Order: sequence, then structure tokens, then C-alpha cells
Amino acid sequence: MVGLPLRIRPAIVLFGDSITHQGFGWEGGIGWASLLSSDYSRRADVLNRGFSGYNTRHAVELLPRIFATAPPTEGVLFTTVFFGANDAALPGELQHVPIDEYGKNLEKIVAYIRTSQKPQDEEKSCADDSSNVPIILMTPPPVNVGAWKSNDRANEVAREYGNRVKEVAANTNCTVLDVFELLGGNSDDPEKYGHHLRDGLHLSESGNTLVYQGLTNLIATDFIHLAPMLDGQGKYGKIGIPLEEDLWSELLYSVIKLQGGLQHFAICKMSLDGVGSPICLLIGWRSHQ
Repeated sequence: MVGLPLRIRPAIVLFGDSITHQGFGWEGGIGWASLLSSDYSRRADVLNRGFSGYNTRHAVELLPRIFATAPPTEGVLFTTVFFGANDAALPGELQHVPIDEYGKNLEKIVAYIRTSQKPQDEEKSCADDSSNVPIILMTPPPVNVGAWKSNDRANEVAREYGNRVKEVAANTNCTVLDVFELLGGNSDDPEKYGHHLRDGLHLSESGNTLVYQGLTNLIATDFIHLAPMLDGQGKYGKIGIPLEEDLWSELLYSVIKLQGGLQHFAICKMSLDGVGSPICLLIGWRSHQ
């Protein structure tokens, strides 16, 4: 493998299990991560670190291989942590993690991420979230037991694990996206939330859309400075993450004309006329032998 000297834009890191793994869509469908990536196109790189089948025990072991000891040069905008669908498998199942251990594992994940993403010279405590990259903890989704392929899950258990996520978030100054509630898991009727789950556990297209909308609404509310900049043509607005590099309308073009060995450079600037069609405005000349 040959190293590619590619500059990474500010990063958004998505860390989770299969629901993150499949976040760019299932069998050609849309996914919450792909929708998010589209929003941040030319602004930030969305890095999917989802691992199908993994629980928080596996996640803790993965941490040194996912999060570098020094933060990326361009920095991290925010990180999502989306584990619990497998931890909440019923006791006796291979993927099950007891709820108390699950909570402690989430705390370890948060602490490790904060250590890895904090500038080397930062002396503030990790408990002081004013200097921390936002970490958004996402609760496991509901379970439609009737549609799931085996009898190793229960919706009420998923709810309990989601409540533990909220407790961890409160204790670690993290933000919570309640996916369980977002998808309607508190309803007594599985039909109310079942269509958001393509197989009873993993997200359908409507489920992915709801998670995406919930996440972007949360960012716009709690971290508006990290939302995509929308005003000022996406680059010169008042707040948000701007588009990278010059806008198309700002690009400079050089037109070379040869006359008896003399090179004339017409420096033009692309602009838009009143009906939105590109025009070239002559802004200067330069000649040399």
C-alpha cells in the first residue's frame, strides 16, 4: 500500500456497531451517515468507524486503534458513540454485556476519546467540557421482537440500556441523542416503530432518516457553530462550518494570447450576471517578454 499525501479536513467521527457500520446505507438505500456526509461535503470528512456485531467490550479494546494519541491536524468537530444494540442482547447470549458494565464501558470510551482529542498542551481537566470536542452518545434503537430473526432481544431491555446511556451522559457532560424515543420505541404497539427497522433491529430508510434528522437538529440546537454554514453562500456567513477553498464564482482564469513573442495575460474573474449565467469580467492585463 502506498501512502497518499492527502490532507484530511476537519473530521466527524462515527464510532459504533452495525447501525453505524451500515450508516452509509443498506443494499443501495440511504443511511444516516451518508446523509450527514452530504451535508458536510467540502466542509468536513465524515469518518465511519462502525463494526457490525461489536459491543462495548469490543469497543474498549478497539480504542487505541481507532483514536490516535494526538488529535488530527485539522481537528475533530464532534464524535458520535452509538453502542448498545448488541450489549442489550438477553443474558446468556454471546453479545450480552451486563448493564452496569455497559455503563462503565461507555465512561471508558468517553474518557479515552477526550484524552485523544485534547490538544497536547491542554491542562484543563476532562471534566471541564468547555475545552472538549463534543461527544454525542446515542441510545440503542427499539426492537421489534416479532420481526427480529431470533429471540435474543427485548424492547424493554433496549429501553433500560438507553436509560443507562442518559445517566452516563449526565455524569460525563456529554450530549444524548435518544434514538429509542426518536423512533417511537416507547409505544406499546410495535407497529408504531416497526417500519423504522428493516429487520426488527437495524434501521430502515425511514429509521435512518429520523436518526439523521435528530442528529442534525441536535447539532443545530446545541452546537450551532459546528453545523454547516448556510448563509453567505456557505462560505462567508456568520456561523457554522464554511465551504473549503474559493467559490466557483471567485476562481481566476488566465487567457494567454501570443503576439510576436509577447505574452499577454488577460486576468478574468468569473461572476454571474443578473440571470445566473457565468460571465468573464476583465480585471487586468500583464505583459512580459
